This record gives sequence, C-alpha cells and structure tokens, in this order.
Amino acid sequence: MLPPVVEEAVQEIASDRTSGASKLARLAAETMGLLVMETKGHPDLSSLTEAATRISDAQPAMSIVHNVAHLFVRLVQEGHDPRAVLAEIRTDLDSARERIARTFLKVAPERATIVTLSHSENVLESLRIAHSRDRVDRVVVLESRPQLEGRTLAAALADAGIRTTIVPDAAGPSFMAEATYALVGADAVLRDSAFVNKIGTYALALAATHHGKPTYVACESMKFDARYDASTWPGAGVRSPEEVWPNAPEGVDVLNRYFELTPGRLITTFVTERGTYAPDIVRTMLSRPTAKS
Repeated sequence: MLPPVVEEAVQEIASDRTSGASKLARLAAETMGLLVMETKGHPDLSSLTEAATRISDAQPAMSIVHNVAHLFVRLVQEGHDPRAVLAEIRTDLDSARERIARTFLKVAPERATIVTLSHSENVLESLRIAHSRDRVDRVVVLESRPQLEGRTLAAALADAGIRTTIVPDAAGPSFMAEATYALVGADAVLRDSAFVNKIGTYALALAATHHGKPTYVACESMKFDARYDASTWPGAGVRSPEEVWPNAPEGVDVLNRYFELTPGRLITTFVTERGTYAPDIVRTMLSRPTAKS
C-alpha cells in the first residue's frame, strides 16, 4: 500500500480533467518524488512499481505520464540515486517547452494565421516565441468542449499580445480555408504515427489536408509510445454525460469522450525538443523488430 500522501496525489492526477499532458507529467514526477520523501530517500522496488502503475492508470491516454513514472522506476532499479533521477527528469520536463518552441521556429512560416484547439503548453510556448519573431498574425482557437480549455489558451495568447479569436468547435475546420496552418499538441504518439489528442483534432487535420495546409504537432519526444498503434490503443474511456448535457431527456444517450486518434497521414511533421520528425520517420523509430526467420 502506498503512503496516504502519495495515494492522495495519485487521486488528484486521476481526477484532473483540464491539465495538459505536459503538466500531468510533471505531477507524475512530483508524485514519485513524494514517495521518495516518504521513504526517506530509499523507496523499495515494489512500492515504486505500484506507484508507477497507479499513476499510469490514472491518465491512460497520456503516454508521457506512463513514460515518466516508469522511467523513474527503471533508472532507480539500475542503481541511480532516486533524488538525482527526480532532479534530472524535472530538468528535462521543464526545459522541453522552450526547446520545442525553438524547434518550431525552423518550420514556422512568416506572418501566419494559425488554427488550434484545447490548451497545450507546448502550443502556447511555440506561438509565443513565433510571435516574438513576427511569425504570427492571428490565432483561431476552438473552445474545446466540454471543459472549454480553449478559452484558457485564448486568454494566455491574448495576454502575450497575440491577436486571438475563439470559435465554437464545429466552426473550427472551416477556418482552415484561409489559415496558414494548424498547430496542435499531443497526449501520445503511437508507433504507426497516429496520435492522441483532444476531440476535434481529427476534423481539424482533415480540413487542413483538404485545403492543402500543413498540420504541425508540438510535443515532447517522451510522448512517443511504441506500446500501441491505432488498432491496439485501448482508448481513454468516456466521461460523465452531465458535462455535455445535464439532465438530458429520457431516451437520449450522451457520449462524452475527451480524446481521439488522428492518423499520421494527416500530419506534416511532429515538432519535438529533439527535432522534427515526419510521420514515416516516427513509424520507423517506433516500429517493433521483426523476428528473423
């Protein structure tokens, strides 16, 4: 059994409905850090493994949460000091946003109109830095029902001095006709280059492809997940129907999903802290070795 303070932290991760994957990854690291503190710097392997599994299960759609927790366990198991491991993971997570944004400058067009959705810290930082280099004219943000995280992103963009328009989710894809490109985040990138992100991403990427516009995905390389492809990804389950339609009439089924898969064929490139990767490169990187005959 985990210490009560760690149990509480795991439950907080599980109940979080609005934070992006990058923030939740930092919370995962902090929760592993709590376990280290509670065990006076010497956690046993069984407790570490249990904590990592519980944290991963708390946000199953977000591969970076799984990867951070299990990376911590693996490095400690290899004999590294738990405090040093935690410090290194924190440093990597904290520096990733700016490094992703710097990578994005290598592909960002001049004076662009961008369409995005939800609230990704990586998207926000990329647009802030692109704006500082006069690469952004306007950003259109889908509000991202049911939690409306898009409003949070829109407010942050406006605070950064970026001309920002928020629109209903259904209206978003139509703006790709006049936009320069779409920029979205990701919660997981699978081995076939399909990726997991907020509902509405698939329609936006389809619209971008239809209009011949690029779609960029800004995310940490730690979100790459070789465990699954589109056919095996277990999904993220459904949320409370009350978030979509409180007290819906009898006979009306309300389906509330936060996340969906978007095929890699609709993506121009994945922008990470380590560089840019076209979908075919991602498939090669994450492909499973075939057995020799």
